[in-house]
Amino acid sequence: MKGKILLLATVLTISGHPAFAQGSSFTNGRFAEGKVTVFKLTNAQKAFIDLVRRCHTDNTRTPYLFELTPEQSVTLRREVGFSPDRFAIFESFHGDKDVDLEVNVINRFSEDEFEIPHKLLTPNRKARNWEVNTMGWEVNPLLRANPARFKDGTCPSTNKR
Repeated sequence: MKGKILLLATVLTISGHPAFAQGSSFTNGRFAEGKVTVFKLTNAQKAFIDLVRRCHTDNTRTPYLFELTPEQSVTLRREVGFSPDRFAIFESFHGDKDVDLEVNVINRFSEDEFEIPHKLLTPNRKARNWEVNTMGWEVNPLLRANPARFKDGTCPSTNKR
């Protein structure tokens, strides 16, 4: 009987862990485990990250906003076999201590560079299903925002329809 209770407790403990919920901590501002690909940020990517940092305040909206340049995407595809369309942004450069998502993330670790951890890369279809059907995030108006239009400190409208 005691063995059955222990087995049941073990099964309940293991099955109670949701997928994609472990997170990753930074060590000296970088992913400490596994292979990463490091890229230089373009000026447009820097401006977009600044806009997202300032304007992404609605947690019902998806955080998957960052896009690679075509050249960056080709490099990642060559290294990993695929390249997701969108990534969530974390910035150890601006004080983030860890990542609380385990699907398609970047870490901006300096003014000019970011890294993509390979172990968190997920194909588009699976990532999108998790984003919408598991997390329930809605489309974010920041996804198609042009940072040049919001240099005055304003943000795109987030009115829900």
